[in-house]
Amino acid sequence: MTKEIIETRKITSDEAAQCASEAIQIIGSIQPHGFQLVLDADTLHIVQHSTNTLERLTETSSIDTYPTLLGSHISQWVEFANIEFLAALSSKKSVVLEITDTGIIQTSLWGCFAHRVENWISLEFSPNSGSEYNSNVLLSQIDNMVELLKSSHDETTLFHTLVRQLQEYTRYDRVMMYRFLPDWSGEVVAEAISERESIKYEGMRFPAEDIPKQARELYALSPIRLFADIDAEPCPLEPALLPNGLPLNQSLSILRSMSTVHRSYLKNMQVGSSLSLSIKKGKALWGMVVFHHNDPKIPTNNVISQLRISGELFSEIITSYLIPAEKIKRLSYLMNAQSYIEATFNQAKMANISAALFESILLKIQSITQYHFIGIIYREQSYLLEGRSFLSPDDKTIEALKNLFPTQDATHFQSEKLPQEKGSIPGLHNMAGIAMVRAKVPNDFYVFIGKEEVAKTIKWGGVPQTINIVVENNERYLEPRSSFALWRQNIAGESSPWQEQDINLLDIIFNAGKDFFSTKHSQMRINQLEQSVYFDSLTGLANREHLRSFIEGLKEQRHISHVSVLFIDLDNFKDVNDFMGHETGDRLLITIAQRLNECATANDLVARLGGDEFVIVLTHQVLPDPTLAELIADKIIQRIGEPILDNAHTLVITPSMGIISEDVRILDFNETLKQADIAMYSAKNKGKNRFHIFDHKDQDLFNKKTILTMDLRDCIAENSLNLHFQPQMNAQQQVIGVEVLARWNHKKFGFVSPDVFIEIAEKNNLIYPLGLQIIDKACQQLAKWFNRKTSTDFRTLSLNISPIQLIEPKFEKDLLDILKKYDVPAKMVRLEITESVFMKNYQTAITTLTALREHGITISLDDFGTGFSSLNSLWKLPIDEVKIDKSFIASMSKDDSLFTMVESVITLCKKLNLEVVAEGVEHSIEFNILKGLDCDIYQGYLFSKPLPADVFEKTFLDK
Repeated sequence: MTKEIIETRKITSDEAAQCASEAIQIIGSIQPHGFQLVLDADTLHIVQHSTNTLERLTETSSIDTYPTLLGSHISQWVEFANIEFLAALSSKKSVVLEITDTGIIQTSLWGCFAHRVENWISLEFSPNSGSEYNSNVLLSQIDNMVELLKSSHDETTLFHTLVRQLQEYTRYDRVMMYRFLPDWSGEVVAEAISERESIKYEGMRFPAEDIPKQARELYALSPIRLFADIDAEPCPLEPALLPNGLPLNQSLSILRSMSTVHRSYLKNMQVGSSLSLSIKKGKALWGMVVFHHNDPKIPTNNVISQLRISGELFSEIITSYLIPAEKIKRLSYLMNAQSYIEATFNQAKMANISAALFESILLKIQSITQYHFIGIIYREQSYLLEGRSFLSPDDKTIEALKNLFPTQDATHFQSEKLPQEKGSIPGLHNMAGIAMVRAKVPNDFYVFIGKEEVAKTIKWGGVPQTINIVVENNERYLEPRSSFALWRQNIAGESSPWQEQDINLLDIIFNAGKDFFSTKHSQMRINQLEQSVYFDSLTGLANREHLRSFIEGLKEQRHISHVSVLFIDLDNFKDVNDFMGHETGDRLLITIAQRLNECATANDLVARLGGDEFVIVLTHQVLPDPTLAELIADKIIQRIGEPILDNAHTLVITPSMGIISEDVRILDFNETLKQADIAMYSAKNKGKNRFHIFDHKDQDLFNKKTILTMDLRDCIAENSLNLHFQPQMNAQQQVIGVEVLARWNHKKFGFVSPDVFIEIAEKNNLIYPLGLQIIDKACQQLAKWFNRKTSTDFRTLSLNISPIQLIEPKFEKDLLDILKKYDVPAKMVRLEITESVFMKNYQTAITTLTALREHGITISLDDFGTGFSSLNSLWKLPIDEVKIDKSFIASMSKDDSLFTMVESVITLCKKLNLEVVAEGVEHSIEFNILKGLDCDIYQGYLFSKPLPADVFEKTFLDK
């Protein structure tokens, strides 16, 4: 057999792919200094073993005969300190199992590493004696190492400390720490040696091909690799395949054999034995500690365990100490830089924009950032700094910079090889690296930082991407390179790499510059635009733009420290517009604006956002007493609530108000307005005609409503809303009808009130599909009750209908289709509407209701007495029933005027042939009064709460 190195040359792409596909371990064999047993996890019988098992045992035992290996129970060979640990083994990590001295395999001679591989248990046994060093030394020094490593935030000291101590404890000839770079080449950051070696590799890089991708994946999975004797022949496993017909997965195996390529690689480095530890940052591979020895070396299981602890310890320090320390250092610098840069731009806001001003700004920024190039481009203006020279770039320079962005949507661009990748920028030929950002709004604002070329030399441990072409038995094949001599690579035409800190600094300059130009632009607009642009044409109040400018300008007024923002919305104003016309609504808004101005001082601002929304900004020189805004809010509520005489009508309108007080230094227009708006809605939810001061619970409620809106869409899509049924009784307390009520039991918030989710549905265009689902489910249930053996006596199924549903053009057809689908008679269906139906679109509502009645469907006017309808208007409406609101029923026994009103409603309805339903009947006294007044139908908790269908059936239909 002959073997001859033909050449060493660069590897081709095809050859690189071949290397990447080669196996990195010999499947089905182990290193011969130990032995391996594989068990069936269910029976604990041996199903596979290394062929040297009995040979290893014979060397250390005086036993003459041994049981048959295959098929024997593990207890015939070894006694575990706790055999139950076998059932708890992990498939992600190999652990030490404690054994006793009572079995054939004894703890004084052998240590055991174990892990699970699917339904198999791998037991690996390595010598516990014969080592020339004491693992207890390493163990005893772990605490000292921890303290030393934690206190060393300088990474160079940290790396050298670790390898020096590991070399001292293990006595390997060479211990090196690799740190993987972004291209997966390995940089040797520290090296420690024995007396018979010399420092050889520290500071060098080893090409990524030395540790290919599949090897790195295995190293991230298995933290320790041991090759005790490079020249030792692998020992096969017997049988070669497991009972399932597959080879054993040896990814976590401590004893697994190395590949031929890896063996050749180590031989070329003149290594007799090797051990390596993975260092991870979280789950990712950060680097490795590699132990090389010139001779064969078999560390004991205890030493391997302690080395693995050291590797895990250092991984933890990388994650918990070193990286946070670096981040703190970077963050401290960034915070100081941000403060300085923002202060520079803020000071410049007082001056007019000029080239001299920007020369001063860029020089100050350069003094703290040290970038050789800094540039700002805004519209037709551009300001560039190269070194300490302020430039006046021409159009070609600006155009070339703008063209660096690959697409119209791109906002960031960076390069460390600008001349090679994009070509030199005219006028900036010395710029080798650039990082640039631009704004989408305005789309003509750019900021960049740049670096000069940095000539650098990389010291490689051998020429990267090279191989040996070898001839053996007249066949050519690839082998690892044999040369590890220093090879210097000189790189030109590039800048130093852009780091995260650089991009952060760029964003700081960008945001501060954008804010500067935004402020200056606002000042110019204020001077140029006519005053009418900033005022509401109807009321003469400041508009939204004026309000924004006023609030943002407060930060510049040193005598103003705090503001209170009052967000005002008029209650039920839309009803005034819909019921009385927009001209009346406009006159009402003008009057309200005058009253708000009366409540404000000369230093405050009153604004109309639009519609019936107003804002008052109260300014304070010092932190205001919390009661001050409340006193003003009370004054506003009283003043707005005073009657307004409009032609022949006397109008009364009430406000709901949200209040928030802020320090002007942290004032944000959009966020402050949003929070005041949220507080206003909290006031509305509490009953209107009041104010509410914002707190974070309001934000939580707002967020809750947002979640409910999204989940309601899912609920409708899944048709998962529940229905409850409440009986309606006659005077003899017999069930003559049933009202359908929707219920939503939310998985996170529990029961959600119909008032809440119906409002959400109406505001988000969900009410129509939701309403049809409720009708469909109700009719389906009614059809089931029809098919019961016991007859169903009630006459009507009452369904609540939203005004939005009723004015939908296809509502009539969709409703009739559902009735036809379940064979429900139209005369049994009663639609409950509120008078707001007629305010939305009176004529459409009248037409739709009339058409539905022609099909036999009956109509009920719900919540009568709470709106604008009067007794005199009932005869005009196409209805069959009136439901008196429960608020009147609950108090009529104590209030004579309410009793008279209920009596009048019942009397008039009798004359108009309208049935009367009393809602909210909870006590027998109310029932008896209504019965005396000859009310037709009764509904309330006195008879029953709304019930699920099955409970309703058992309670009322099975009697």
